Amino acid sequence: MHVRVVRPDLVRPEELDSYLARGWFRIGQAMMTCRVVLFDGELRPSIWTRVPVWGGFRPGKNARKLLSRAERRFRIEIGPMTLDDEREALYQRYRANARGERSPTLVDFLYGDADRNVFDTREIALWEGDRLVAFSWFDQGNVAVQSLIGVYDPEHGGASLGLTTMLLEARHAADQGMAFHYPGYVLPGDPAMDYKLRMGGIEVFDPWQRRWRPLDELSQVPLPTERLEQGLVQARSALATAGVPAELRKYPWFEAPAWQPDLTACVGEPLVLECFPERAGATFLAVTHDLDRGLWVLQRCLRARAVTRGRADVDTPIELWLVAERLSAHAGLDELAQEVRRRGSDRMGLRAVTGPKG
Repeated sequence: MHVRVVRPDLVRPEELDSYLARGWFRIGQAMMTCRVVLFDGELRPSIWTRVPVWGGFRPGKNARKLLSRAERRFRIEIGPMTLDDEREALYQRYRANARGERSPTLVDFLYGDADRNVFDTREIALWEGDRLVAFSWFDQGNVAVQSLIGVYDPEHGGASLGLTTMLLEARHAADQGMAFHYPGYVLPGDPAMDYKLRMGGIEVFDPWQRRWRPLDELSQVPLPTERLEQGLVQARSALATAGVPAELRKYPWFEAPAWQPDLTACVGEPLVLECFPERAGATFLAVTHDLDRGLWVLQRCLRARAVTRGRADVDTPIELWLVAERLSAHAGLDELAQEVRRRGSDRMGLRAVTGPKG
């Protein structure tokens, strides 16, 4: 599975440390992990990051300049998380200018569909006189903290205040004698999250070997988006050799089964081969690539209409793909291609697969 979600009743400090060390992160009142995300309409690999801070936080030269500038210009307060109208107003100004999908309110961001906070959440706030210009929230474990959100006034957009509050979190973690600061993921191919790399000393999580590696070893970690696409391109070639047309489709709602219990029948893959696309209808044969087991999976899927509420708080029609029947799994592409051909012939007639003779 590319996305996994758990909803604990309570997250103890040592449990948070364990989740973070395994490449999990908090969203709302849930812990989740993912290998790919859909960001601004593009499928990106998510690479989880952390900064070792035991023995002291040692940021690079530019990061030290940011910290020094913040200390001269702003009053810095560290304490319990505060959720009030002032922070909500600042968030709404920030949200109007930020890239990517954002929760409509801070309450939605913090709680999701829950009604209480099961984490130990703290805050760093930057004040210019009596005016709040930036704040960040982070969760605290025994040996680690995870950065949740950094919000700043768009008027200070060129001052790197989002990075500044993250640096302050890491320094606070080091001052508390902790071992790690977890900034979240970066997205190779999109620079939107690359500011996190400016913290210095970054480690990245290898999802295949399940271990943390220095940032300069990232090129040695196969990206899940590339592995998915390569596997399905190979399958498409094998299908074409068997006389089966197929098109590679991006499915944007692949996270739905992980987040919505009533949508567990939906397809959980971001890339799908639709077989016989010229026969597009309510049902279709689909091939997906199981990266964990190294298998190609054949399914019969069903298209269904639904609506979702987007960033503009407007209901938008969407198309969900449901798994009507899991047909088979194959380690070899020749066997897969022959089964797809046979099932297409059984359903539509051999002529529809091979075309007329002569």
